[in-house]
Amino acid sequence: MFVSDNLLKTAQGYFNEQLKGLYSEMACKQMWQQILEKRFCWTPTDLLLKQQERLSESDLLYIRSFVKRLQNNEPFQYIIGETYFADLQLKTDARALIPRPETEELVELVKAQGFNYSQIIDFCTGSACIALALKKYYPAAQVSALDLSAGAIELARENAQLNNLELHAIVQDIFAWQSPKQFDLIVSNPPYIPQKETVMMQANVLEHEPHMALFVPDQTPLLFYEQLAHIALSNLQTKGLMVLEVHENLAQQTLSLFAAEYFSRREIHRDLQGKERMILVQKA
Repeated sequence: MFVSDNLLKTAQGYFNEQLKGLYSEMACKQMWQQILEKRFCWTPTDLLLKQQERLSESDLLYIRSFVKRLQNNEPFQYIIGETYFADLQLKTDARALIPRPETEELVELVKAQGFNYSQIIDFCTGSACIALALKKYYPAAQVSALDLSAGAIELARENAQLNNLELHAIVQDIFAWQSPKQFDLIVSNPPYIPQKETVMMQANVLEHEPHMALFVPDQTPLLFYEQLAHIALSNLQTKGLMVLEVHENLAQQTLSLFAAEYFSRREIHRDLQGKERMILVQKA
């Protein structure tokens, strides 16, 4: 048996040894805590006190299944089935991208503007992490979320229900979307990684996360932003904001799509790592 004495301490040693070289010591510690919290509802303090606890064979097989899937480059968030984003617990699986911590900074940028929003729309919503975070912060706002993927919209609705938040989530191609409605906030984290950059992607992302949510043709890396600029002209009300996550090397090019004659504010914002990760424009 891979854990001869069934002790929790021995099982943790097995977990760390099997994943050594694939994940950092800190990452292994965090994953281990989350696995046991999900399995037993244990706190970090419980973990310290239960090192001599004996696990059942079922418990050990549960742990080994995590190890095998992690060794196959499956993202931990997909295996555990959940993640946290802006203090929301969200379901995660292969129907949508895993919400990233840097995307939380887009939500913080919106909040920092000090406005109250009544009509919000999130294009390419995926798990609806941005849309639901904004609905939580602006409960009186009507929030819509669109995605071409039916699976992603199904996940978005499940996350809305999980967090008891009202969300109008629909399957819709951003390039076919038309509406007479005016919004005071438009947000999006659309696909923006050129296909040529696949060689630089980590295996757990490349092999498991949905490519349609990640990649764009090398020849037209800004095609989603060109459409968003068109939408801003038609559907962003006067003084309304559009806040977008962008490719760190294409922020200036993306901002140039929003002509100064139509937008009174045109700003690039850096993330906590100093990367040009977001743009904000305000309709004149």
